[in-house]
Amino acid sequence: MVLGSGGRPVAVLMPVCDPTERLLWLVEELGRRFARIVLVDDGSVSGRGFLRDAEPLVEKLLVHERNLGKGAALKTGLAYIGESADVVTVDADGQHAPDDVEKVAEALAGHCGGLVLGVRAFDGKVPLRSRFGNFWTRIWFWFATGLRVSDTQTGLRGIPSALVRRVASLPGERFEYEMAMLADARFHAERPLEVPIRTIYIPGNVSHHRPLADTRLIYRALGRAFVERLFRRSRSVQRPAFF
Repeated sequence: MVLGSGGRPVAVLMPVCDPTERLLWLVEELGRRFARIVLVDDGSVSGRGFLRDAEPLVEKLLVHERNLGKGAALKTGLAYIGESADVVTVDADGQHAPDDVEKVAEALAGHCGGLVLGVRAFDGKVPLRSRFGNFWTRIWFWFATGLRVSDTQTGLRGIPSALVRRVASLPGERFEYEMAMLADARFHAERPLEVPIRTIYIPGNVSHHRPLADTRLIYRALGRAFVERLFRRSRSVQRPAFF
């Protein structure tokens, strides 16, 4: 089993909405590597049979009666886990290979003061929309925060136990929450550690991302980060003394 900081088992956290049979495959594969798996059902309408089949294979299945958003699901899972373990967040649609999840988890043991990000190279058959979105968001993220992150959209992230409560308190209920988590990394003791992972896109995969509404929320989060950066910079400037 993969161990994180303090020699404790790493907890895998998966937000789930309308799962397919890929969820069962992923839970079974990760169960061979991790002692703790937590699922958060974010108001699924379809695929509930897969959730019932997965429940005996995991430590806990937490349920939102209605869809609240990926950010809300992640925060529910983080609140349940607390500081009892390092956490690796994993998308439930099979786009993260179990070997890559393990790589990110293992990196947490030596990186206790910051996030660990599983970053994709965006090579191979990647939709143009995804390439374009990651390129521009990466630029705006650097402009807003001063941090260089090569994959701002990755859902495969390692969170050390010491940061779990801080991360769980950040604003955002949907996809903008993940951007807020990245933006907050500029205040951590260590900069994010990037771990290369495979770029996997599954034909016919259904995304719950709302192109207009969620993009607006994401860039609003970046705008908030930029304003905070300016405010902190202005406060750090020492005014000349007058006699």
